[in-house]
Amino acid sequence: MSATQSYYWYSLSTQSVVVADERPSEDVIGPFSSAAEAEDSPATLLEHARAWLESEESEPFRESAAEADDSTDYV
Repeated sequence: MSATQSYYWYSLSTQSVVVADERPSEDVIGPFSSAAEAEDSPATLLEHARAWLESEESEPFRESAAEADDSTDYV
């Protein structure tokens, strides 16, 4: 008999850590190996998003957003 592995997920709707064997809902990010990692995930995600926005890889998307000129601030 094999034991199931529980993972940590961060719920975006409740802004809390959830423990589950499988993805509990569509509004979670993860899985993470620890509760601390899940708790820090929104800040980590934002840090990675900002780094990507400042990279050359995001240039085509920034140009497209500038053409749309909807005055949305993505950072």
